[in-house]
Order: sequence, then structure tokens, then C-alpha cells
Amino acid sequence: MSADLPPTLDETPEAAPPRRWLAVVLVATAALLLLSGGALLVLARLGQVAVASPLRPVTASASGEDEKILARRAAAAKTLERLRPRGVYIVVDSYRNRLRLYRDGELLRTAVCSTGTGVVLRDPRNGRQWVFDTPLGERVVERKVKNPVWAKPDWAFIEEGMLPPTDPNERFDPNSLGDYALYIGDGYIIHGTLFKTLLGRRVTHGCIRLGDEDLEFVYRHTPIGSRVFLY
Repeated sequence: MSADLPPTLDETPEAAPPRRWLAVVLVATAALLLLSGGALLVLARLGQVAVASPLRPVTASASGEDEKILARRAAAAKTLERLRPRGVYIVVDSYRNRLRLYRDGELLRTAVCSTGTGVVLRDPRNGRQWVFDTPLGERVVERKVKNPVWAKPDWAFIEEGMLPPTDPNERFDPNSLGDYALYIGDGYIIHGTLFKTLLGRRVTHGCIRLGDEDLEFVYRHTPIGSRVFLY
């Protein structure tokens, strides 16, 4: 009979888990603690465990630079308040063709208006030219006139292909300005119009045209000396 042989091992023993697996387990544990809102952060690094202090919010105190910024803001607010228009004033939006009347910041009236075309007209005799823009900036109502008469300037005749008359009486036009006019300097006027269907468009020679009801309201509620802001 053959000698009994030692039993054959079909499986080899499992190798010990490498050290890196320990690190992975610790990292996973730390992540779970973070997600669960634990007070301590458990960090796995090189197989060792480190415990960090709890995170606490830091309250920022106003620095000297912050105080300077606040001081500048306060000064700017005072300046704006000082420059804020008082009393009655007019604002003309020449882009949207809107006129607004205010009293101490309160809107009294919004009106559709017409403003300058921007067209350039040249006198063929001497090259003199006029630009039909509505002026921008700040002006003042210098005077107010009921039933105004327009003294036509040279360009009004040249535009029609006519020579300007030498007799001043031939320049007077009692109809084109409407029932009221507010003069704001340099020949510019807030006045009425015969062409009401053109309100809201840039069709004037630089003046601001209004419809009858809006013009009367603005005329009656705007004293001489009121500021006019045009942009």
C-alpha cells in the first residue's frame, strides 16, 4: 500500500489587507462624519488620524477703509440732496420725445412732445448753416407769453427756397406757436403746434412742441425762473 500523503490544500491563505485600504476606510469615515454634521473633522492622512477644531464663523469688524467708504457715501448723499431740484421744474427727454413737469420731485404731468430733427441747413448765398437740434443741459424759463407771435428767422425763409425779407413786418407769424409759449433762451421755445399728428417725432427746428391741453397745463403751472433739464 502506498504511504498516506498529507492532505492537499486547495486554497491559499488570504493576504493581509494592504495599508492603503486602512487609509481609504478612514477617509470614508471622515466623509460620513462631515456629511452628518459632526462637530469634529476626522482626516485620514498617511494612515494616521488627525482631529481638527470645529469650524466657527468669523465676524468681520468695520476697518478704517470701510469707515472711509461709508463717509464718502454719506457725503455723496448730502451732495445729491443739495443738488435736487426744488419747486417746479421741467424735464425733456429728447430721445423718447417726452416732457415731464415736476413739483418738488412729484410728477405733475407727462406729455408727448416733438423735438429737433438734427438736420443741417446751409445758406447757399454765404455758406452760413444752422443745426436743428434741441439743446441739451439745463436752461431756465425766461419769459412766458400768451398768444405768442413768431418772428421768423432767416432760416425759415431759406428752408422754403425764399430770400429773407428786408421788411421786419413780413416775418411775423401769429399762428405757428399756438396759444402759449415758454421761452428758454437762444430762440428756443416750448410752444404749440399746427401739426399734432407729428407729436412724438423729431420734426422741429430745435424747439419743443406740445399739444394744446398739455401746453396749457405746463404754461399755467410753470412759473418764470423754473429750471428746464434737457437730455
